[in-house]
Amino acid sequence: MALRIGIIGCGGIGRTHFNAWSQAGYVPVALADTVPGAAVALAGTSGAQAYTDIATFLAEATLDIVSICTPPSTHRELVVAAMAAGVHVLCEKPLAPTVADCEAMIAAASSANKLLSVGFCHRFQPHIETMKSLIDGGAIGDVIMFRNRFAGHMPNVESKWFSDPALAGGGVMMDTSVHSVDLFRHLIGDAVSIQASAVTRTTELGPALRVEDTAVILLTSANGVIGTIEASWRTPPGEWVVTVYGTRGALTMDYDSMQLWQTDATGQRQQVTVADGDRFVNEVAHFAKCVTGQAQLRVTAADGLAATHILVTAATRAHG
Repeated sequence: MALRIGIIGCGGIGRTHFNAWSQAGYVPVALADTVPGAAVALAGTSGAQAYTDIATFLAEATLDIVSICTPPSTHRELVVAAMAAGVHVLCEKPLAPTVADCEAMIAAASSANKLLSVGFCHRFQPHIETMKSLIDGGAIGDVIMFRNRFAGHMPNVESKWFSDPALAGGGVMMDTSVHSVDLFRHLIGDAVSIQASAVTRTTELGPALRVEDTAVILLTSANGVIGTIEASWRTPPGEWVVTVYGTRGALTMDYDSMQLWQTDATGQRQQVTVADGDRFVNEVAHFAKCVTGQAQLRVTAADGLAATHILVTAATRAHG
């Protein structure tokens, strides 16, 4: 089925969505960005229509789906407007910076009877899909612990919108740990206990920020699995890893090497064979199938709400 795809927000993640939709067989037909020239630049020679006015974009483009790839503070307004225009929405993470915003977006989607999903792309990473299958199949026994570190150095983060609380709704937790929280919920289950510590300070890599640049979140699931989530914008060279530990061994996804490893109880380690696939392409292709009635959403707006609730709680406890 032919679908008309639009994108709001033509920066880095907007380009990622444009390429993913194109590779999935749906070249976007309309692009919008309030920054003059941004949509034109992304459209290139694709034939996509470029807009700087969002209302005109939604009124004229006759879209089936829109990817919203703008800073979090804009998500609620844009999702509500897209729903009013009768368009299904794939919204980048976080769904919104506050629980109230998430709830308003969910209500708008329900009222419009349109699908709303959030960009938790790691659920569509083949290595994570394989990891979940192995965990659910008992490959590492009873799960005891979860550890995730997404941390490195973001140069000049003090001058980027990620560190502007008015746009981002938070710091490294809201921007980076939102994926980590969703991975915990996806692989382990909901968190019933939430603790956190977060800081920012001046170092040789840059000044203190208006938001946290380094944080640790401690989660506990209903069945007693402990999860530690570490995030930082100021710790080179960086580590991007997810490990789940059980009574019979562990599974580790190393994003630097893009390899999945299984370690047994004796310490023997072997690489797990994983099918090829791009998580963003898989994500948008799945959403297209959901819109055309061929699949059920694997990531719902309720997942976005749950992640935001955990992050807001963690931030409150970290910052006192």
